[in-house]
Amino acid sequence: MQKKLYLIFILIFLSFSDVVLSNTKNIIEEDQKTLNILKNYLSKQIVVGKANFKFLFWNMYDAKLITETGDYPSKKFALILRYNKDFSKKSVVDETINQLEKQKPYNQIELEEVKALLNKAFREIKKNNKFIGIKNNNKAIFYFENKKVLETNNTEFINHFFDIWLRKDSQNPEFTKNLLGKSWGN
Repeated sequence: MQKKLYLIFILIFLSFSDVVLSNTKNIIEEDQKTLNILKNYLSKQIVVGKANFKFLFWNMYDAKLITETGDYPSKKFALILRYNKDFSKKSVVDETINQLEKQKPYNQIELEEVKALLNKAFREIKKNNKFIGIKNNNKAIFYFENKKVLETNNTEFINHFFDIWLRKDSQNPEFTKNLLGKSWGN
């Protein structure tokens, strides 16, 4: 009898631990300041997916996509980038412009406007620095190291900026798939 009770207890424990473990994938592991920022824009904060971006043998950054429902697409979401190495502001601005131009050709005036926005959004980056981009309907708010650095209503810029990571034909589809928490067949 005792063996049967012990076996039942083990089975219940194992089935409960699977439920607990399956829910931990959506837990946001961030410092309190970041959580407070997210709470200002998202009523709930559920991780959609996580991804790590590597280039050749360099570990560049980790990314996390967060929405109120855990689903994407969404009109409200946050993208968190935690850098795994140092970058100059110029290199980040230049590479971001390069990624934006893959989506749309910019004339000189548009390019200057985009460059001005990016120069406000980015700083010199040190390993473990954090960048948060929040899309709140037709507005975007950007934070660097938990300090607001830019707010814009330029919807074309907002959509192309976030599409660097979130569009299906991104430079790194596997990264995007992981960030969206799914495979393309889903």
